Amino acid sequence: MEELKLRRSMLFVPGISLKMISKGTGLPADSIILDLEDAVEFAKKAEARAVVQQALKEVDFGEKEIVLRINSLDTKFAEEDLKSCLNLKIDTILLPKVNQPEDIKKLDSLIGRLAREKGIPENKTRIMAMMETPAGVLNSAPIALASPRMSGFMLGAADLTKDTRAKITESRVELLFAMSQVLYSARIAGIDAIDSPYFNIKNEKGLEEHTLQAMRLGYDGKAVIHPGQIEIVNRIFSPAPEEIERAKRIINAFETAQKEGKGVTTVGGELIEHLHVTQAQRMLKIAERTGARLQ
Repeated sequence: MEELKLRRSMLFVPGISLKMISKGTGLPADSIILDLEDAVEFAKKAEARAVVQQALKEVDFGEKEIVLRINSLDTKFAEEDLKSCLNLKIDTILLPKVNQPEDIKKLDSLIGRLAREKGIPENKTRIMAMMETPAGVLNSAPIALASPRMSGFMLGAADLTKDTRAKITESRVELLFAMSQVLYSARIAGIDAIDSPYFNIKNEKGLEEHTLQAMRLGYDGKAVIHPGQIEIVNRIFSPAPEEIERAKRIINAFETAQKEGKGVTTVGGELIEHLHVTQAQRMLKIAERTGARLQ
């Protein structure tokens, strides 16, 4: 089983700015997304690639996941993005505008060829897919299963609602179908589901409500576009002290029940089965990764 990857917060950083990339490494986001797509105008794509290359050589990213968002495959930039920037430091390629499983298969093949040419281990580089088109959402299950490199979906609400002609509200009722479809498809494949960014960087209450909604639906984390959003997102996607304590009680109670030859037990009056133990064990792993005190 692949090691648990913490993706509570995934920070988009413009690939054109070495200063912002360097600053991002000192922030508590779990992942840094070096953005060569929306954050870079067409005339500066080559310049941005050069900046990303420099950052990969000079900047210490520590233990953060390094994600490269390339341009979509239907542009002339995508392959050059990979040729220029794919190296051992890049953990994951984030592909925008994914419509069908063939998009992932094409990217998988391209990564494999370039990895061999560059001497990168075959299974080093993972893929995340942006779910930001109606076709992508409806095809999300086969997309999730399209490649062993697949490690996650990221919802792209802005582009998606543009195509569906919806308007994003505080309740996000207009996105619940897409959010659920993407989540269920991710779970079929055992990959992460990451929520779309919240675009009003001054509205902390709105950010908290949208993040809580995503967490309660079952999402693993949320994309962020400003340093000020990271603390709220990390907090909501980290186990609270009372959740950690309950997880430990569940595991201990179930172990005691098994020693007594029982397959179920109760904690606080609630029936506990093996599935609850699995959930509790995962929660404790997340807590450990976040530095929470488990004693």
